Amino acid sequence: MLELLDGSHPPPPAQDEVLVRVLSRPVHPGDLIGVRGGYRPQGSSAIAPAGVGRPGFEGFGIVEALGAGHSKGLALGSRVAFFPAKGAWGEQVLAPVQFVTPVPDGVSDAIASQLHVNPLTAAMLLRAASGSGLEASDLIVFSAAGSAVARLAIKLALGKGLSVVGLVRSNQGAESLQTMFPEAAILSTEAADWPDRLRAIAGKRPIRAVLDPVGGQMAGRLIDLLADGGAFIGYGDLSGEPIPVQPLVFPVRGLRMSGVSVGRWAGLSEAERTEDIKMALELAHRSPELFSVAAEYDLSAITEAVAHAEQPGRSGTVLLTSK
Repeated sequence: MLELLDGSHPPPPAQDEVLVRVLSRPVHPGDLIGVRGGYRPQGSSAIAPAGVGRPGFEGFGIVEALGAGHSKGLALGSRVAFFPAKGAWGEQVLAPVQFVTPVPDGVSDAIASQLHVNPLTAAMLLRAASGSGLEASDLIVFSAAGSAVARLAIKLALGKGLSVVGLVRSNQGAESLQTMFPEAAILSTEAADWPDRLRAIAGKRPIRAVLDPVGGQMAGRLIDLLADGGAFIGYGDLSGEPIPVQPLVFPVRGLRMSGVSVGRWAGLSEAERTEDIKMALELAHRSPELFSVAAEYDLSAITEAVAHAEQPGRSGTVLLTSK
């Protein structure tokens, strides 16, 4: 359950911390999984006390205070994006300075609020796919290809010269995405024969990697379509259903299953994180259409915002804003 509360102000920033007045924050599927307790240990029914379970890890705002030892040329009033920092769905956030990104003038507030989670997830997905031995002649398949993360990852994959197939749930969505990515093959799963159509597109080319945030029956069918030695990389649970797959398919066919979570990004090397932030800023400058906004809601309209964020077929990210 989500409830808007008047909470206490954060303490002054400690060394290497920044106090940010948050002006805009996205509603991500992962945020809602956390709200519903999806990240609790299996079997746990513990409920977080009020205030402790404040959602959100990403957002955009203005620097209000700086702790000692800060760097990056930050000053009071600087426009910044942050991730990870707990409680982004509040009006103020204490963020470690190492996870604060100065926002260039050419990047809008709406794009800045989406600068981290989706682009960084996309970068991690491409790294995971590259580890599967992917070559330019192989196919990489994205399910839920119209999602924000998938669109960004497709952009990166095409930039690396990879052959991409994107799956979306409707014919209308397929037409729209095909216009955005004419170099890719986009299929609708609205027709029952989509697996046959995917095989026809692949021809003799192996489907080396599948990147899937859906799970359930969709994931099971995509695993069946993988070439021997291929990799299934999961990064979500949109279906809320288990994946129906026989355990022996992995040793017999040499398949691999792994997962990517942006929650692990902070543990990457500083060099990898720096490279990822540079990539995210380049995408924000060169491809702003990949950061589309479905709607903006005032923070007080949290219930309406979440309902919109969960609409099937929604295009763009729902933002929560503060004045």
